[in-house]
Amino acid sequence: MPKDKEDRTTQTYAALGVGFVCVVIGLPLWWKTTEVYRVSLPYGDIADLSNTKVKYTVDVAIINGDQSLSENHITQLSRLVSDKLETSEDAVAPYYRLNVRDVTEKELAKVKAMTSLSNTDSQFPSGEDDVNRYQVVIVPKLSPLSLQKPYLSLGRTVLIQSTGSTDIPGLADKISTVIQKSLIKETSLSKIFHDGKGTGDRTLKPEKSSMRSVRSNPGYDITFTLVNPQPDILDVHWDIEQAVKDYLDPFLQQLQRYAKINVQSQVLYFTGFLKRMRRDDGKQAYLYTDKDLPHVINPLEAKLGSHTSNNPALNFLVYVPSRDQHPIYIVDSKGVEVQSNSFLSPQWGGIYIQNAPSPSENDTLPVTMELDMRRVMEVFISQLRLLLNFQSQKNGDTLVADVGSRVISKWELDGWLRSRCLENLGTSIATLQSLAQLLGEISNIVIQDDIGEQVQDAVNSIQESQRHLVEGRLEKAFLESRNAIVCSEKAFFDPSLLELLYFPEDQKFAIYIPLFLPISLPVLASLWKAFKWMKEERKQKTE
Repeated sequence: MPKDKEDRTTQTYAALGVGFVCVVIGLPLWWKTTEVYRVSLPYGDIADLSNTKVKYTVDVAIINGDQSLSENHITQLSRLVSDKLETSEDAVAPYYRLNVRDVTEKELAKVKAMTSLSNTDSQFPSGEDDVNRYQVVIVPKLSPLSLQKPYLSLGRTVLIQSTGSTDIPGLADKISTVIQKSLIKETSLSKIFHDGKGTGDRTLKPEKSSMRSVRSNPGYDITFTLVNPQPDILDVHWDIEQAVKDYLDPFLQQLQRYAKINVQSQVLYFTGFLKRMRRDDGKQAYLYTDKDLPHVINPLEAKLGSHTSNNPALNFLVYVPSRDQHPIYIVDSKGVEVQSNSFLSPQWGGIYIQNAPSPSENDTLPVTMELDMRRVMEVFISQLRLLLNFQSQKNGDTLVADVGSRVISKWELDGWLRSRCLENLGTSIATLQSLAQLLGEISNIVIQDDIGEQVQDAVNSIQESQRHLVEGRLEKAFLESRNAIVCSEKAFFDPSLLELLYFPEDQKFAIYIPLFLPISLPVLASLWKAFKWMKEERKQKTE
């Protein structure tokens, strides 16, 4: 073989080797090492969550204490109530496990012995393990209780007076109405779920409760503040620590399994309301109307201190007016004084105005004043119930036992768990769907392993919560839904998702092309010459 031909052959194979390394090995290696890391997510399961119908089971035992009702009447009553409580076609549907029966001899004696509504829970008690289990007791028509309306006790018992054997459909209607509208509140639960999911009817006016209460969260921070603008005149004392133990702790103990609530207190001096109020010479007082109240909070909020927790903050203030603003009364839109002399700010907290008597000329300043903490805590706890969305069913169709020192009745707590569970499910499903849509549309967002684990945990918790709801285990369903919303929001707001959000593919090529282009041109030219020479050689051999 001639020397020049041997050199051309060597150059050709060298060019092919270099081209092979660059194209077959180098290019894929570069592409792999510069691609965005994205862990696999359960996109199919997330899509299925939006189409899954949420069903929650409620156990209801209807106990007949009216001996005038025969077995046929009880059978008819059971059928009518079941028909009225039939599962709806909505995406959120209840399923009632009914058990209609006659009273036992022991229960009959209790029904006959009942002369007052106050001993309902002692005669028909419900334990801590009876969550989501209710009993509707039908008392005789001629009972001394003389119930004109259904009665909801502090426990999980409903008393309904019999209409007699002549009106079984009317009795069934009363039972189904009190279960659906007062005890379970089906319509409200459906709205809560759809609003959390973002599929609610936007043409409907939002409920006051949803606008007023803070959203569901694993924890809340409560701050009690005493505002004394003139400590040199009034030395105001409050035993907030003992008041929290006596009045607030029973409330917190009922929620300790479901939410962590942190409580703190502080005292602010030499600060007060900056909003000018209207002077009423007839009452010799200063008046705040409902239009003035929003302007009261801002000057005080700036001095309450910084909030460093991720939990929603609830503020409760006791304000003692200064001498030049004394006394202050809050009036409604009709000019009538608000009895509690306090107001609630939605999703923020409440302010209670405590007017103190003016010191006389012979008093030594500062004058000591002790706050009535019972009155203060009564106002704040009632406001806290509204902010956490605890609402007693008070309407003209139902009698409700006064919670008193119990703070939360058992059926109220069940309803709170049920509504918060559905709210958590709706919100976490919407969060996961938004995250999946975002990651699908923007391909250069990094998806780390921990985000994948959080998403998978959220999906599993949603599925577990739905399963517990179907099986009637309300507490477990709530706890799983709480974990679902924590995991989904932690994944959605993870800062690592934004690391390469502003580094798209075209920028990557713009950076690497000035580096690779000068190198690749000689390689491509050599490959072209090599292929051209091989083609000529093949042609010569053919000839």
